[in-house]
Amino acid sequence: MQHEKEVVGLKKQLGTIQILLYGVGTMLGAGIYVLVGKVAGYAGTLAPLSFLIAGVLAGLTAYSYSLLTPRFPKSGGEIVYVDKAFKSKRLATLVGWGVIFTGFISAAAIIKGFVGYLDVFIEIPDALVIMVSMTLLCLLAIWGIGESLNVIGLITLVEIGGLLFVIFVAGIDLEQFAAQFSQMFVEARGYDVFAVFQGAFLAFYAFVGFEDLANVAEEAKSPKKSMPVAIMGSLFIALFLYVAVAVVAVLALPLNELSTTNAPLADIIANKGENYTYIISLISLVAVLNGVLAQVIMGSRVLYGMAGQHSAPQVFHRVHKKYRTPVLATLVIALGIVVLAIFFPIVQLANATSYVIISVFALVNLSQTKMAIKDMGLKQSWRNRRFLLPLSAAVLCVVFILYKVLAVL
Repeated sequence: MQHEKEVVGLKKQLGTIQILLYGVGTMLGAGIYVLVGKVAGYAGTLAPLSFLIAGVLAGLTAYSYSLLTPRFPKSGGEIVYVDKAFKSKRLATLVGWGVIFTGFISAAAIIKGFVGYLDVFIEIPDALVIMVSMTLLCLLAIWGIGESLNVIGLITLVEIGGLLFVIFVAGIDLEQFAAQFSQMFVEARGYDVFAVFQGAFLAFYAFVGFEDLANVAEEAKSPKKSMPVAIMGSLFIALFLYVAVAVVAVLALPLNELSTTNAPLADIIANKGENYTYIISLISLVAVLNGVLAQVIMGSRVLYGMAGQHSAPQVFHRVHKKYRTPVLATLVIALGIVVLAIFFPIVQLANATSYVIISVFALVNLSQTKMAIKDMGLKQSWRNRRFLLPLSAAVLCVVFILYKVLAVL
């Protein structure tokens, strides 16, 4: 019986590059392809600064993940971290369902975005597109984690190529960049700190995804080596691309046009030729599917991990003997996404996802804070100050949430 359990466990086959590209692909998703214009609607020409602030805030939390993930390389990572730190299965279970909830909403919103992009090329009934595309993605996720991450990695390279393509085609006038540097990173007339942080809160959504790496740690060949590099590396790559694209967008488009467009990257290169617009639209279409596949994998691993922690029905902890993937957990996640995408108003639900995921981030940071103090003792910890970064990240997450709540009121 023991031997059988070992045979049908999750397969350790993921290398550092695969996990790194998974992280980059999850973050890029559909985010930067539409968000840069919306961020500019808040922060104006200071949009690059908003992305930079959001990246720093995300980086602090990513640092906590990079320490906890190799220490506890298990599917459903956040559940394990919170449970180990606070000895509360109820709180850990709540965190697990929160992560699954955000994955559901995010994937459902993205798949609806895919329908919108597809309509540009061919009109097919929305429900049919959603069901067919989700069936194919679900089958790929069941086929194998290695195969799934290879596809994600390939599409991620296409996404990165698309962003570099926009930057190259649009061109950056270095003299213009130098002249407007202060307007993009220091100060701009008519925009205050409040507006910049409003933009940063929205930009933060574009960095959500690095935490998904925690849920494939159990399938990494060498989690202690791969996970810190993949988590921090993917975030730095995304940060560089986001700030660079935001700079190009601010320089290339009038602010009133940038803040109202739903396809900023296409608009940036529209005047360079119609074929360029077609290319970036096609890349955006593929990028959207990448985001959905990443969420299916993440959600199924969290559900699998929760079942292993006895926080969800044990049937979800079963792994297919041949494919070594949690088939039933994957099917349930995919079905949930389909139902949400077809029958529910995603926009209203999506507004809640940022609050949920940042709350999860706060708990993960507090978990690392407590672990750091526990490992070295209170007196030694106070001398080394190793708990200060994760504690600062937790405080910033709480401030971020309060700031947004006050902004809404």
